[in-house]
Amino acid sequence: MSCTEIPAFDFDVENVSIPNLSGKMTKGTQTIDLSLLLSDDLTSSGSFDLRRVQFATFGSLVQSLSVPTLLIERTHKVEFANNAFKSMTQGFDPVGLEFSRVFQNPSQARDFELRVERVFKERRPEVLEKRLRIQDKEIWGRVHLRTLRLGAERLVLVQIENLTAQKELDTIQKYKKLVEIFPIGIAEFIPRWPAPSGPSVEQIIDIILRARLIDGNTQYAKMCGRNDIKELAGLHFGKLLPAKRRSIELCQSWIRKGFAALSFETRETRPSEITMHFENTLIGNLRDGHLIGLWWMKRDVSDKKKTEEEILRAQKLESLGVLAGGIAHDFNNLLTAILGNIALGQSRSKLSDQSSEKFEAAVKATNLAQGLTRQLLTFSKGGAPIKSTSDLAELLKQCAGFVMRGSNVDCKFSVPGNLWPVEMDEGQISQVINNLIINALEAMPQGGTILIKASNVHAEKEHGLPLKEGSYVKVTIADQGGGIDKAHIAKIFDPYFTTKEKGTGLGLATSYSIVKKHGGLMTVRSKAGLGSTFYFFLPASATALAPDTTAVTELVTGIGRVLVMDDDKMIRDTTGELVRELGYDVEVARDGAEAIDAYKKALSEGRQFDVVILDLTIPGGMGGRDTLVMLQAIDPNVKAIVSSGYSDDSVMAEHSTLGFKAVLAKPYNAQKLGQTIATVTGSGNPANRDTKKNGS
Repeated sequence: MSCTEIPAFDFDVENVSIPNLSGKMTKGTQTIDLSLLLSDDLTSSGSFDLRRVQFATFGSLVQSLSVPTLLIERTHKVEFANNAFKSMTQGFDPVGLEFSRVFQNPSQARDFELRVERVFKERRPEVLEKRLRIQDKEIWGRVHLRTLRLGAERLVLVQIENLTAQKELDTIQKYKKLVEIFPIGIAEFIPRWPAPSGPSVEQIIDIILRARLIDGNTQYAKMCGRNDIKELAGLHFGKLLPAKRRSIELCQSWIRKGFAALSFETRETRPSEITMHFENTLIGNLRDGHLIGLWWMKRDVSDKKKTEEEILRAQKLESLGVLAGGIAHDFNNLLTAILGNIALGQSRSKLSDQSSEKFEAAVKATNLAQGLTRQLLTFSKGGAPIKSTSDLAELLKQCAGFVMRGSNVDCKFSVPGNLWPVEMDEGQISQVINNLIINALEAMPQGGTILIKASNVHAEKEHGLPLKEGSYVKVTIADQGGGIDKAHIAKIFDPYFTTKEKGTGLGLATSYSIVKKHGGLMTVRSKAGLGSTFYFFLPASATALAPDTTAVTELVTGIGRVLVMDDDKMIRDTTGELVRELGYDVEVARDGAEAIDAYKKALSEGRQFDVVILDLTIPGGMGGRDTLVMLQAIDPNVKAIVSSGYSDDSVMAEHSTLGFKAVLAKPYNAQKLGQTIATVTGSGNPANRDTKKNGS
């Protein structure tokens, strides 16, 4: 049959739409009538063999299609396969086989067996997309099935579009978009030639280090100090790694692992002298055991490192605190007894001027010892600050004026008038300021200038500071000294680390701990020869400053009944006598059980106590906190003062929430004792200054 005899695809119409041979839909029927494409003599012949269609006009048409195409007869056997199908399957010829045997996956074979049968019966086309396993080849295919008619015989035309390349392109595009929004840096490198396993290790290392960057995301570019990955295109892998020796060691390790995923950390210093920390992972792209490419993933862990360093410092301080807290507790008990007995000796004796001077010297020495215990307490669990809303600006000026008196160093202040108040323990924060100013003075023995600056700041996540979001007051203390050696700067907040001949190594460690327990942060920036700048942040207070009160300098006497509970006999005896000197009736108890019994008895006799002073910690007995709970059950109106030389929990800082009316921190003097009792009872009169003012 010649080409001029071919009808112009004048198909029999059954009033439905059909796809053409390439799978695209046109107006027509669901069954293509091939009889109209072939001569009547051929189709009416009883010996007609459909396999000969490949030599006829229709066969030539199907063969010319670039889409793999099969013709399936009613028994599901393949009657025809075009060259495109054989090319896709690397020469596999399925003619004569059941169509389901084209697929190696049993579930796919069964699925297509059912689909072909359904198309034969319903004479409706089907289209599906899925991964296919055809012989040894796996593709992503779109399969079209529809019926053909040749005289009385019906066939199913199967066309398989290979979408693998398109899907891979889509995947790559999705990958590119995904990689671009990753919070990690990703770069791809290609060596000039594959790195085989045969050559020497040195040759393989050279191939790896000379691999060129061909692609990556914006995050990677920014981590390398660039704005666009194109700025890094073509750079050697080795140029982006740390020092040469480290690069070679890294490659050697990777080669030993057979190019398996390798993770390592790097520390890089920016031109702005900011140190960045990165976690890196190398992933090899292997083919037949040869390295044909590699991916470098890079994650900024600078904030994580800062946090880890903070935790490590805190753990060091915590371990030291276990020992320091116990020492401070016992020492404060001794100081309380010493101060109390000095006060009693002064008030009960007629002293000469020379003797009075000696007593005053003893009081001053005791106060100095109290400063040492305060340092120890900041390391302990009981070193929680007893905070109140305070004026940090005024405290900065007071401390600087006191520490710098008589020095050859000038001091410049930069403190705004609207500086926020902060919640702080004035005693502890003054210790921080004093330590930093003293260090600055010692760094400038030939003189210079110290800059003390304070400002209001808002800490947010993007600032990279290990602080909770919120409002803070930032204090800066900068000197013009010789700076801190790079090898020492990571250790300056460690306990007992010092570069001074007579240093204790506790000054900065103490200061760091104090600020930390205030919910703040302390850090430093220094460079050898250019001085040091210390910064600390304290949470701003939402409460306005309270009116200033004058320090207690007089003994305040009163009347009433006081119960003193303390496990230390020296404290019980000394405090008991001091309370009597102040005009009160007093009873003492060793622990909570005795205190409760004494309180019950006094209540039943109508001689209730106006105030009870409870020691917070009683080894082997009921402490102040539990005792107060029991007393409140007996008398809801009980007035209690908590006292301790070492608070093992937050009671000293949060006494009011637990029902205590006031705090009496050890060591305390007679003036503080009298003032506290009078404040709680709501009464009290200043004692005669001629007879009482010598109390400590």
